[in-house]
Amino acid sequence: MLFNLDKKAQALRMVAGLSKWMKNPDELKNVRAVAGSLHGTNLFAQSMAHLLNHPSFKALADERWRPPVKSLKELSLLPTGSLGKTYADELIKQGFSPDELMDSGEVTNLKSFVSHRLHETHDIIHVLTGFGTDLVGEMGLQAFALAQNRAPLAVLLISGSLLRALQNDEPLEPLLLAISRGFEMGLNADLVIAYKLEEQWGVSVEEWRKTLGFKNNAWD
Repeated sequence: MLFNLDKKAQALRMVAGLSKWMKNPDELKNVRAVAGSLHGTNLFAQSMAHLLNHPSFKALADERWRPPVKSLKELSLLPTGSLGKTYADELIKQGFSPDELMDSGEVTNLKSFVSHRLHETHDIIHVLTGFGTDLVGEMGLQAFALAQNRAPLAVLLISGSLLRALQNDEPLEPLLLAISRGFEMGLNADLVIAYKLEEQWGVSVEEWRKTLGFKNNAWD
């Protein structure tokens, strides 16, 4: 009985978080509320197991590898076209700082490592895939994450974005095209979060895209 109550409580948290997000999808705290509602669920555990079946990611997780800390100013001084400069310029343009985007919790076990890795690579993958940070671009990125990571958060946000479009009588085509493209890109590419991207900020975005095996690109 208590087990069923726990599952119902988790479901209610998911619905409540998704409802807030649908009202204001641009608020970062609303995305985090939806993501937080998934922690401790079987869905998150299954996604984590899927990732840990990937040998390179498993090695990264066993090492508890943490990226070297670099300021946006340092990254912005890297060559034009490099991953680091492109990433820094984009965050500066949006008015973000790494402190706002990083998970402040400690990495103490596999679960916390996976959570951190998903969180800290999100905006890097925006740069690599070419998906923008508007709602359509974000859903393209979520579809990419679904294909790569079996991310339950992606399922909730994609579903919520489509419901929101229907409720507001908005066109579905831009969302569906971005979702389709993101999913195809995710299936074709290597597992991005298994790479130590932050150790090679100076490598060009184009070179990274070749290394990762992107065949269908959001920037085309």
